[in-house]
Amino acid sequence: MTSAHQGKDFCRECAESAPSVTIENVRSFVTGLDRMAPLVGEREATYVNFDNAATTPPFTPAVDCLVRFFQWYSSVHRGSGFKSLLSTHTYERCREVVAEFVGADLSRQTLIFVQNATHALNKLAMRTCLPSGDRMVLSTIMEHHSNMLPWRKLGCEVAYAGIEQASGRLDVGDFEDKVRRSAGRICLLTVTGASNVTGIMPPIRRLARMAHEAGAMIAVDATQLIPHRPFKMGAPDDPERIDFIAFSAHKMYAPFGSGVLVGPRWFFERGSPDVVGGGTINAVTLDDVLWAEPPDRDEAGTPNVPGALALAASIQTLQSIGMEKVAEHERDLTRRALEKLRRIDGLKLYGLTDTRVDEDRLGVIPVEAEGMSHGELAAVLGYEWGIGVRNGCFCAQPYVRALLGVRDDEMRTVMERLARGDHASVPGLVRISLGVYNTAEEVDYLIEALRAVMADGPKARYVVDPRYGDYVPNPPAFCMDRYAPL
Repeated sequence: MTSAHQGKDFCRECAESAPSVTIENVRSFVTGLDRMAPLVGEREATYVNFDNAATTPPFTPAVDCLVRFFQWYSSVHRGSGFKSLLSTHTYERCREVVAEFVGADLSRQTLIFVQNATHALNKLAMRTCLPSGDRMVLSTIMEHHSNMLPWRKLGCEVAYAGIEQASGRLDVGDFEDKVRRSAGRICLLTVTGASNVTGIMPPIRRLARMAHEAGAMIAVDATQLIPHRPFKMGAPDDPERIDFIAFSAHKMYAPFGSGVLVGPRWFFERGSPDVVGGGTINAVTLDDVLWAEPPDRDEAGTPNVPGALALAASIQTLQSIGMEKVAEHERDLTRRALEKLRRIDGLKLYGLTDTRVDEDRLGVIPVEAEGMSHGELAAVLGYEWGIGVRNGCFCAQPYVRALLGVRDDEMRTVMERLARGDHASVPGLVRISLGVYNTAEEVDYLIEALRAVMADGPKARYVVDPRYGDYVPNPPAFCMDRYAPL
């Protein structure tokens, strides 16, 4: 490797050249916070984003790092030109940055770059649900569909622990009972690190101990957890270690569609990869294949180098702020939001609503408005106030159904309506989700909006758009083509 090559480490260069980012100045380093959103009545308002549990805006240091890197972007692995050498070096350096952030030891664990957490969990399921196996997977009804459907699709026997109806917490007693009754058959416990519906954080270390005592491993869907709380996987001899984690970059202030799957190296040395092709092999004949070592065998095709770099640069920004400071800032905002939301007449909160936040939870707050559907409330906040939230079941329908107490017969009726294209009466909630850049003033603006909506109702007339099932103003508030980039 040339001295010029050694001197051009984009991850280190981005970290060294990036300004110091703190809780106090973080809004200066998040893109798009000054954008004006069009509203009904030909008005505008500065857009306020409380949809961070879906996707976060990118950090500007990550964007700036990518702009510099694109001058050198090229193929990775086996290219002999300088740009290719540099791209390869950058890609592998990103792997080290991400591994250090989650406490992964690359000598005994492998870190695989994937498209997103959904891809990661599907990949893990492909390796776990082997045709010859008769062992089971234990999960919870709190899960995102991405940590539920892959196991079912591949024919795994899956059992689900329930929740405490009143709080939305995982029923740990039910979980423990299912582990005890199925010990020796369970090969994997797979759970969310933090709910994308309620922000509740199951006791993953306690669950990890249960898994290991039962001879199983544990996988954590850390998609919501990683951007908001410090996290380390744990030492190999720690009974509370986490064996597998999956998470997405687009919820960590990083654009360009990347994700991560981490697990024991030996696990990914077994068998053939789920996707095969370029980059996954050491040798191929017309009869035989010699697979490459992890992680290469699980990264088929040309990898998403910009996505990996964006993730590494965003991690460095989070590290500059400090994950404990991120957590405390978001706890403060959550307390403020809960205190004020609880006092709005006609608004019902779900999940943990204790304003003291004695039990740690993320700033993800689901609400329901009396006399107004979740779709209409979300539309009013967006079209009349410029506030971005999300409504529906958040890709976690069994959990939302349990929170709302929807009976089996009611759910069958809902599914029949959905099959006919009727989305208007589907049960759901409105989700408010906080990020590191949100402020107390933005929380207060949301409270002002909700109080006005609950007291006076919508200013416009809303109908269901048959194309997407969303509520929209009638007549339309604006033409989207005016704002679209293409």
